[in-house]
Amino acid sequence: MDHNDTKTRIIEAAIEVFLDKSFAAATIRDICAKAEANVAAVNYHFGSKDSLYAAALELIMASCQKSYPMAEGLAEAPSPEERLRRFIRNLLRLIFPQDPEYARRSELIWLEFGNPSPALALLMERFIRPIKDTMESIVREFIGPVDSETLQLCVVSIVGQQLFHAQNKAFISQIYPDKTYLPRDVDHLAEHIYHFSLAGLKALSERQNNVD
Repeated sequence: MDHNDTKTRIIEAAIEVFLDKSFAAATIRDICAKAEANVAAVNYHFGSKDSLYAAALELIMASCQKSYPMAEGLAEAPSPEERLRRFIRNLLRLIFPQDPEYARRSELIWLEFGNPSPALALLMERFIRPIKDTMESIVREFIGPVDSETLQLCVVSIVGQQLFHAQNKAFISQIYPDKTYLPRDVDHLAEHIYHFSLAGLKALSERQNNVD
């Protein structure tokens, strides 16, 4: 038997079972039954259910970022303003993928963010920290050398606008029942967050210059 094929089947099956039952309720037997694999295969390939869960999250994140790359267009952007606009657009495309299968599978990522496990540290190091580093470099282009607290607040303020929509869709739909997140809505949201964030960064930059 091709072990790599078995490993892939187990990860794919695990994603479905975790989405269907939650990590806590899912059993290795459930996952192996769906993968048509021997129960011992999980221990052989992953060592534990926790490690299998981490591998499932990593696969989802890697496939999403491959289809919706965060670096797209940033190097070619002619100005800091355009880099900010493209960064926000890219992150929203990753958060709200147009492909319904990616959108469904990424729900497991949001569940992890809401109830973190040790697997989150691996996601942070491989996928989230590079996004944070890119955002920090863009902020510095606007306000120059800045203390770490101000830099962190800027990054969290910009990214937080996007994450709020992702993590609170149910809440938003209650207060604004007509709110949807179709591709055109995501594009409009990206422009709003861009202009809102740009105004804030420019105001902060002016304040920094006046203090200096």
